[in-house]
Amino acid sequence: AKAAGKPLGDAIQLALRPLQNVADKLKLREYKEVEVYPLASLLTVLDVSIVSFLRVSTGELLVERYPLTTNAIQGAILVFAGDLVSQMFPKSRKGIKKTKLDFVRLMKASVVGIVNVGLWPYYWYLMVDTFLPNQAPVDLRMPIWAFEWGMLGLKIVLDSVFNGVFSIVSSFSLWSLMDGDSVDLWKRKFTESFLETWLMDWKSWPFYNVLCFSVIPLRLRPMTSGIASMLWNAYVSHQSQSVGNKQA
Repeated sequence: AKAAGKPLGDAIQLALRPLQNVADKLKLREYKEVEVYPLASLLTVLDVSIVSFLRVSTGELLVERYPLTTNAIQGAILVFAGDLVSQMFPKSRKGIKKTKLDFVRLMKASVVGIVNVGLWPYYWYLMVDTFLPNQAPVDLRMPIWAFEWGMLGLKIVLDSVFNGVFSIVSSFSLWSLMDGDSVDLWKRKFTESFLETWLMDWKSWPFYNVLCFSVIPLRLRPMTSGIASMLWNAYVSHQSQSVGNKQA
């Protein structure tokens, strides 16, 4: 039974209704590999260009002048592009060269991208750099060398403990809200998929985090993390929705 009192989920579904009308027309068409993959690549290049090169009249980078807005946009674009690939790739593996795209799912993925790839990473990396400001371990003198590597290791552990958990919980919860899941189904997603997904986080992210916390500038980290997480977000979305698909 659907849970009573889910006004936020209903409000999100109502806001997405105009998009449903457009999606009804677009979803009738089948899209070819040679359209989907280049479009995803083009969106990724556009995203990188916006964050890395686009400047305002004062000469500042757009991401420096308007960090929240820029990161929200780039997060939505990256996860949209990643979901394009995740919808096409299973068909490609089977030798099928075209597929119908689920545009409502793409819009929902973009909402997840705004939160998980755009806004949250901005605040997370800002907080980490505020309290643990060390950069790359470059001083070979002891005990400075050991201290710098220790700080880097601490950042990596904290990223998986806090950033990883938040990203998984928010992704599962946002997908449940937008899909109109019951509270019981939402709980089942965590019971059946959370631990497996979190363990995969520990396997997937430490190498990137070494680069992230040592050489990548703070202003670029949400974007580079978004690019690195394109396949990761597809995996988390799959984990979130697989429980509902089993129930269906």
